[in-house]
Amino acid sequence: MRIAVTLNGADNVGKTTNARWLASALPDVAFTETIDRWDRRWAEVSQRDFGQWWFVDSTTDEHIDLVFSSHAARCAGGGPLALEDRGWPMLVATCAATAAVKDGISTAEALAQVEVKARRYFPTPRRELHLLLRHSSQPAAEAHHAVARDPAPATERYAEYQWRLAEAIDLQVDGGEYQAMVVRGDRPLLDVQREIREALTQLDVPVVPLPPDRIEHLWVLAGMSESGKSTVGELLRTEHTATRLKIGYLMQLGADRRGASDPYREWDEVTQAQILSEEILRFAALNPSSHRMSLESAHRLEATAHLHRIWGERCEILYLDIPHRLRSLRATEHTESLATRDAIKRSRGGDRIASIADTVIDNSRSLATLKSAVTEVVHRRSAATVPPQAETPIPEALQPLLADCVARLTDSETALVAATGSLAHQGWLPGWSDIDLLVVRDTLPLDWLQVTRIPHSGPAGEKIALSSFTTREVRTGSVPPRVLHAMRQIAHDGRGLLYRRNDLTLNAFDAPIDDRASRSELPLVVMVLRRLAANPALDVRAVYKHVVLIMKIILRADGVDLDASEEVRLAFTTSHPGAEVDLPAVTEVSGDRWRQDETLSHRVREAATRILAYYDTFGCAATSDTPKPEGPDLR
Repeated sequence: MRIAVTLNGADNVGKTTNARWLASALPDVAFTETIDRWDRRWAEVSQRDFGQWWFVDSTTDEHIDLVFSSHAARCAGGGPLALEDRGWPMLVATCAATAAVKDGISTAEALAQVEVKARRYFPTPRRELHLLLRHSSQPAAEAHHAVARDPAPATERYAEYQWRLAEAIDLQVDGGEYQAMVVRGDRPLLDVQREIREALTQLDVPVVPLPPDRIEHLWVLAGMSESGKSTVGELLRTEHTATRLKIGYLMQLGADRRGASDPYREWDEVTQAQILSEEILRFAALNPSSHRMSLESAHRLEATAHLHRIWGERCEILYLDIPHRLRSLRATEHTESLATRDAIKRSRGGDRIASIADTVIDNSRSLATLKSAVTEVVHRRSAATVPPQAETPIPEALQPLLADCVARLTDSETALVAATGSLAHQGWLPGWSDIDLLVVRDTLPLDWLQVTRIPHSGPAGEKIALSSFTTREVRTGSVPPRVLHAMRQIAHDGRGLLYRRNDLTLNAFDAPIDDRASRSELPLVVMVLRRLAANPALDVRAVYKHVVLIMKIILRADGVDLDASEEVRLAFTTSHPGAEVDLPAVTEVSGDRWRQDETLSHRVREAATRILAYYDTFGCAATSDTPKPEGPDLR
């Protein structure tokens, strides 16, 4: 039996785009497209004012005759498996919405009239599977999105038509006219296409599934010749764990797979973006670690724009901008060769990609500036609204002090003031713990730092340490690891917040980034602990805190994220018994207890010795059995 698969839905929901992509996944399908290709009268009507004919000049019977005569012709030319852009129920809904507007009748009445008249053109019997794409399951939202996504300003008549069409579709859904439904919402095209294929699979239609999706983020690099795309691709690879790929390489893979000799000549740019996306998915499926990718280099405007539509927010277009004079100076080729390459890119719209780019990077300055810009681009995508301020119990003795500090540090540019360290996770002990404060401001001019003063010590002589950063530094992660960890906690649950501005957003850094940052600081912590532990006059408090910090970093690398010293000590002792670190509980050594008991001081020094020895065992445990070449005996 002949089978027809139809994609239906209101205007601007993506029927045609999804149908064209779907056609490549249906073996031996005849993609018969829209009905206007099947009757020459459409061309005649389109030469005049099409909207005037559609809504005013034509009668409902004339309208139905043109639509369903064309549909019958399309059905006859479809073959064993046909894919249609708008099927029978959608064409009925379209004519009904038009009749409701034109004749001033209810949508339900128009729908009933059109269904009766359209059956005069009923095509040859076949199995029809009607899949409905929807902006929303609510008719009002459906009509709103259809109008909002139209590039042309909506007339009052067009807006009413969209409302009637949404109402007709809703009535058809209730009547069971569609075998499957996919709600688009604001989802990217890739997610919608995947769901369409899954729905058809459930209906026993032989459709090729999309490869599994493991991609977290795509950076698409664009710019004129010698603008720095390769440099940025390498920075994303070496500093931000992105797999660096060439668009040309992936396109050639796609061409070889589909038997195309020249993909850029044989496929339009929308098809190029679809094939490229499938190859990205396939590459990531075969290389599980490649979940973040940079693509070089985009110089086709429509293909790049459609790639962004396919991937949505996961796709970020970066355009490298640099004056022609500097590009010429940096180029290793002749000026004529550079001009020829530029002309080719301009002919493809490469220079106009700047107008659709998520970020335009000025690469006319130093490499250090470029590295900073790339880091900012990578990290800002995780920005999140800070949750309401969590309850952070502050010891009563410190409350007046902290209130005074917040008042001194807060002005119109202050975004955040927070307590970090032991104060944030309720591990603060008088006479032992510091008072760690963090302030984040839009700017940090030196005169503000000089004028703004807070006390140097607490009520019992506790050291007060203030760390200051700009909102840009915090957003991009350009902060020390301990601050990055504190900001991650604040972004998660508001822990430690003393003041927050209403518009504050923070980078919700994930655990792997936090872990990498912590481990990058481990050699420095170890160096300082060696220095402290070797000092005959042992600073017990400093040594103890550095031992706990090393434990904390190692645990974080194990996937155990703890902050309170006692929790860290117990967890490390349990999970790393081979280290044999016997660190006293913090309550044993806090205050002056360690001064009164030399055994405690000795245990802290011994704990430092053991954890340093344990750290020395990290790394490669095996040695090469290959004998070393013998050299001259110099004894």
